[in-house]
Amino acid sequence: MAQLKRELEMSLSHVHIPVTGSGIARNTSHLLTAELIWPRTGVASKSSGQSCHLKKGFADFERANWGLKVLFKENVTGRFGLKLTLSEALDDEELEKILRAAAGAAIAFGADAAAAFWPPFGKIAAAPLDSIAKNVAKYPGATLLVEGIAELDASDFPASGGERLLTVQMKSARRLVHVSRKTVNKQPRVSRKVLIDKGVTNGEVALSVRSL
Repeated sequence: MAQLKRELEMSLSHVHIPVTGSGIARNTSHLLTAELIWPRTGVASKSSGQSCHLKKGFADFERANWGLKVLFKENVTGRFGLKLTLSEALDDEELEKILRAAAGAAIAFGADAAAAFWPPFGKIAAAPLDSIAKNVAKYPGATLLVEGIAELDASDFPASGGERLLTVQMKSARRLVHVSRKTVNKQPRVSRKVLIDKGVTNGEVALSVRSL
């Protein structure tokens, strides 16, 4: 029996991460990566990276330019996976360096790179995820904040012309601890408060998926 095929366009709808470790009132910039795992026979993975700017833990992509929110336009067959990661907070300079390095990696590997839009927005498509990860690792504090994976099937999506919202639950990639220091009776004191433990659900990434 032949497996069902779909041609899908996946774009960001919104990102909501309640615990960023940077304080709820702070606006933060992150690197979001997406990977399609075995979207079809002969293709082990397809990946994409996108800058993500959270305002109080939330980013709304609904009104963003299409070129700044689209992640994939791919053919999928049967069962496949979608993996999403979000780095911890980066300053604009760090984020730009990572995206430029990832763009270089995509070119070096012969991948097709999308047009780049630098801070406050940035994007690179088709860069190998291991290359992106190595570039992230070069910068202090650029470890993963959350990650999530969805097991999908082409049959989960409507026929040509249809659209659905896909929500991926994100989990904390490591324990986040807030450290505060104060002086009491001229003696320094350090207190630590666990904000969230590793593996605990910490928000979601929602994507609009359209069948072409």
